Amino acid sequence: MTRYLRCFTFAFVFAGGAAAASPPPAQEYTGRGTQVYRCETDAGTASWKLLGPDAHMYNEAGKAIARHFYGPRWQSVDGSEIKGNVITANASPAGPRNAPWLLLHTVSTGQTGIFADVTTVTRTDTKGGGAPAQACTQSNQGATAKIPYSARYTFFSEVSPAPAP
Repeated sequence: MTRYLRCFTFAFVFAGGAAAASPPPAQEYTGRGTQVYRCETDAGTASWKLLGPDAHMYNEAGKAIARHFYGPRWQSVDGSEIKGNVITANASPAGPRNAPWLLLHTVSTGQTGIFADVTTVTRTDTKGGGAPAQACTQSNQGATAKIPYSARYTFFSEVSPAPAP
């Protein structure tokens, strides 16, 4: 993924002429917190396993509007909540010490609110949050590490087709 994620274009062509739909409704927030890892051995190989985020989403005014946690899940202060499923993960262009950029499909699991109609989330512009630099070895099995990070999260709601002319 590249920075062009913010430039999604959605258009629909209908028989008898072209009609363009508006881009899907989107909300953009800054996520700040930590990515939590645990040192584990799988098939004889020790490595850091991502458990998930422990972060908050902030609006442009710097007000916390949601919590982001394991699942991955987002829960707004209004009670709306979504659970994500990663569709695509790409290495951050800024290098491996930064969490990957993601495209996630979501489902609503909470009440009506700002996340109720969200179907897609992107995570871009990550700073930090990559796997710990410390080696995962037999001697530190079970250890956890919380790696600070920030990222841009864009929440898209489903597109409704434009009405026929």
